[in-house]
Amino acid sequence: MDQLTAQDPRRIGPFEVLGRLGAGGMGLVYLARSASGRRVAIKTVRGELAEDELFRVRFAREIAAAKTVGGFYTAAVVDADADARVPWLATAYVPAPSLEDLVGDCGPLPVDAVRWLVAGIAEALQSIHAAGLVHRDLKPSNVLVVEDGPRVIDFGIAAGVSNSRLTMTNVAVGTPAYMSPEQAKDSRSVTGASDVFSLGSLLVFCATGHAPYHGGNPVETVFKLLREQPDLSGLPVELVDLVRACMRPAPEHRPTPAQIQAELAPHLFSRDDAGEEGGNWLPPEAVELIERRRRPLPTPRPTAAPPVPVVAPPAIPPVPPGPPPMPAPYLSAHAGSAAPEGHWGPPSPPPLPPSAPAPVRREAVDPRTGALGPLGSSAMAQAAGSSMVGRPAAGQAGAGQAGTQGGVDGEVATAKLGAARRHRRDPVQEIQLSGASVRIGPGPQAHGVEPAPPAAAPTPAETDWVRRAGGTTTAPAGPATAPVEQSTQGRWRPWRFRMSNDVWGTPVVADGTLFISSFEVHALDIASGRRRYKTRDVAWAVAVDAGRLHAADGPHLYTVDVADGTERWRTSLDGWVYALDAADGVLCCGLRGGGVQVRSTANGAELWRVEDAQQDYENPQSGPALLAGSVYYYGGGRLRCVDARGGLPRWSFPVGEDVPSRPAVRGGLVYVTAGTAVYALDAASGAQRWRFEAPVVLFTPPTLDDSATPAVYVADYLGTLYALDGATGRVRWQARTASRQGAEPVVLAGRSALIASGDTLYAFDTASGRELWRYAARGEIVGAPAAADGLVHLGSRDHSLHTVDLATGRLRWELGTKGELTGSPVAAHGRVFVSSKDRCVYALDAVYGTAVPEQR
Repeated sequence: MDQLTAQDPRRIGPFEVLGRLGAGGMGLVYLARSASGRRVAIKTVRGELAEDELFRVRFAREIAAAKTVGGFYTAAVVDADADARVPWLATAYVPAPSLEDLVGDCGPLPVDAVRWLVAGIAEALQSIHAAGLVHRDLKPSNVLVVEDGPRVIDFGIAAGVSNSRLTMTNVAVGTPAYMSPEQAKDSRSVTGASDVFSLGSLLVFCATGHAPYHGGNPVETVFKLLREQPDLSGLPVELVDLVRACMRPAPEHRPTPAQIQAELAPHLFSRDDAGEEGGNWLPPEAVELIERRRRPLPTPRPTAAPPVPVVAPPAIPPVPPGPPPMPAPYLSAHAGSAAPEGHWGPPSPPPLPPSAPAPVRREAVDPRTGALGPLGSSAMAQAAGSSMVGRPAAGQAGAGQAGTQGGVDGEVATAKLGAARRHRRDPVQEIQLSGASVRIGPGPQAHGVEPAPPAAAPTPAETDWVRRAGGTTTAPAGPATAPVEQSTQGRWRPWRFRMSNDVWGTPVVADGTLFISSFEVHALDIASGRRRYKTRDVAWAVAVDAGRLHAADGPHLYTVDVADGTERWRTSLDGWVYALDAADGVLCCGLRGGGVQVRSTANGAELWRVEDAQQDYENPQSGPALLAGSVYYYGGGRLRCVDARGGLPRWSFPVGEDVPSRPAVRGGLVYVTAGTAVYALDAASGAQRWRFEAPVVLFTPPTLDDSATPAVYVADYLGTLYALDGATGRVRWQARTASRQGAEPVVLAGRSALIASGDTLYAFDTASGRELWRYAARGEIVGAPAAADGLVHLGSRDHSLHTVDLATGRLRWELGTKGELTGSPVAAHGRVFVSSKDRCVYALDAVYGTAVPEQR
């Protein structure tokens, strides 16, 4: 980083400029810092471009699109201003070498390292293309390499697909050595396939140290690009096919980023020691370079000013030292009383009158430490009635990356958040973890603990929210506090487990184990948060029943013990499994193309199969279902019921072309929705008992309550909720919400019926249909809410898990993550589990969130 000159700005927008990082094709790039201490890279626009109004219009459109780009392998857009005198764009600062520097300093990379990097870049391109953008300048200097993967940067010249004819003026778009042939001919009409060609060129550079096209000048390079074959000299034979596929002349014949990831995944994640850490793939000299670049940058000192006479202040009595600074410091106050600097969260609030609502607890993952704490200054100020002022902490230079760094594949991170206050008036103190280099809070203060003797060598990190690189941390010098295990007397603590790959679906809880899919199935111990085992194969469909975990990687089916992951049997199927259901010793498989196979869970032996289950929508929700000793499946316009073990057809019922929902069975009746109809069928004969016809299509499967004559709850896509009499089909009541696209069923909790529409969760009285409350999140609700013990947990596209009171709908606490939540939250045993696209699985206390209560 270079020192600022007299001509450089000291502030850009809300950011304080620290120094120059370099110059790009569009202008200068600065390192800057936000008011809360977060570091960003700000790219400014050259003067001649800033004067071009057409460029400003295009730049504004691209900023709006770039802000929607998510994904783990991109540097997020933080802020921008296209209308400023000098337009600028701020992205998350990533202190890491570029791919150009890495290969230049360390030489061509091994095959596995190239695959690891290309897979990450392909995932970044998938995120960029999903936002309607084409990068158009994917080259080694626009890819940064950190310990857990690449980061694609510089969307400044990316062109919106929908506005591709809006050209950039007075600037060369793309780099000749890495651009595609169609981009060299007409940069206005390129698609995402152009970035795939550039990715192939990037792959050549990683593996050989040279670009596929290189001439004496840009014009000669473009001539070679259009007329000659790429230079693949030195390219390992294992990578030739992938390079040739990416660099095909016809854009429509190139693979998509998703196909590239699928091609590389078996090479990357079939090894037992495979992980997301660079040390697992990169040579030692490359890892050392990354570590050097990750060290905090010194802030350039300004030009020395003339000395100013200093008058010694009057003597002040010594003050006992307060708690050491926290990694994410805040200064908070309530009712005119300020908390010490470096304090995590607000001081204890004053006693509330009996009629006052409970204060809202909002929490988030700190981007620098990965620890969970208060959500942030503005949210906490609203929640606690306080004012917040962010201050950077000493020694925290270099923070500000978007996303947690330093995690190791499968290394668990258990939260050491300490016990809750013994009394709400007691001040909150921070705690020091055993073997950790940072302090977190809130938690009990350790009194009278002697400093720990210096260790001879770094000790393994104990459970913490983030494992540092190498899996070890070193305690800082100075007084140490008691381990959290002692202060909380072994009570369960919230934890977070970070995967090396994307997490999908809804967690499954069984036998004290949390099962989560992330390529393989990972079995996490609920008590400690440590991984017990993971399957050795990919799992696209999963079912857990009677102490067995059943999974399919597509054409293969295998079963392992829930307790220790021991494989019991494995078999190959003549089709691709898209749905699994298991119950009572029977495993039911839905196969692409209309097949249903039923097997024994004991040894995998086939019990029976049919081929008449063709349908337009093959997904786990519409697949065959095992209920009450029968298999229900749809095919040929009919719902069919077959004996689960013997395979004897019991009955079939015509439902037309509308694929029915998963049935519900109660009291000798089968309830199912199909199109606009709700059917009640005799479970023994299939005879229709009654039918309810709604005005529009019903999206949800039926939900039944526990009464002797159950009520049947369904909802249509306009958001109308119906409560039907289970015996007659008569409408007991109906209520209106908002239009909804999801097929999540109604959730019943006590005397409340819960249903989500858009960003709002509605609660209705099950007896009268009266609306009890509604809760609005900041984004569309993801999956179905989970209700237990008087609380409702719901995920939202605002990247947060919200927990509200079932009786009032008031927010109790909130957890912010670094990605959109996947699937639905699961509440069990006083805990709530949720997974996120930040590749983490969270286990939280249902009542207290990330806090550890003193007493239950």
